[in-house]
Amino acid sequence: MDRVKPVWKHHRIIHSKYPPIDCFESPDSMILAELESATSDRVVHWPRYVDEKDYRAGPGWGAVMASFCYPSEGRFNTAARGAYYAVDSLETALREWVFHTGEVWQEFGVTNDYSAIVRCYTGHTAEPLVDLRKQPQFMHDTNYAPGQKTAADLLNADEYGILYSSVRNPGAEAVALLRPSATTPVIQAGHYVVQWDGERFTQYAHVEDYNPL
Repeated sequence: MDRVKPVWKHHRIIHSKYPPIDCFESPDSMILAELESATSDRVVHWPRYVDEKDYRAGPGWGAVMASFCYPSEGRFNTAARGAYYAVDSLETALREWVFHTGEVWQEFGVTNDYSAIVRCYTGHTAEPLVDLRKQPQFMHDTNYAPGQKTAADLLNADEYGILYSSVRNPGAEAVALLRPSATTPVIQAGHYVVQWDGERFTQYAHVEDYNPL
C-alpha cells in the first residue's frame, strides 16, 4: 500500500450549535471530564473510542476528540468508532456538509426557508495516510460497507488514516483520520451562514464580526 502525507491544510465544517470549547481543550481535561460526565459519559469513557496512546487534550483538540467520542456512521467508520473527516478546501468542506446535512433535513421534512450557521476548523495531517484515491470501490455514493471494512483492517494494522478522492466535489481530496494523532491540533476559522430553500442548500456567505447594539 502506498502512503502519502498530504501537504495541504485540511478543512472541516461543523454546525455551530455544537460548543467550540469542551473539556478536551483543557490540559486538566480528566478533572473537567468528571464534571461534564453529568451530561456526557462519553467524555469520561473516551477509552471506549480512542486508544490511550492516541488520546489528545489541550487547545485545538476538542473538535478532533469529539469526532471520535461521538461517532456517526461514515464512509470509513461505523457508529461504534468515529473518525475525523476533513478535505482540501473550504468549498469542498461546505459541499460535504450540505450533502449530508441536506439528507437529514429532507428526512425530517424541513420544507420552509431556513439558514444554518456553521464554522470551519483547519489543521494539517501529521502522519502518512494510506492512499486510496485510485480505488473506485470506495467511492460509491451511498454504500459505505467496503470502506468501513477496509478502514477497520487498517486501524487494526495501526495505520493513521486514509487519503481518498472527494465524492461530493470531484477532483478534490479528502482524508479520513482513524486516530486523533493523525492531525495537528485544529484552529477554529471562519463562520458561515448556509441557506436552505425548503429542498436543498443553495448558497453560503461568510459571517463577519458582529457589532454591539
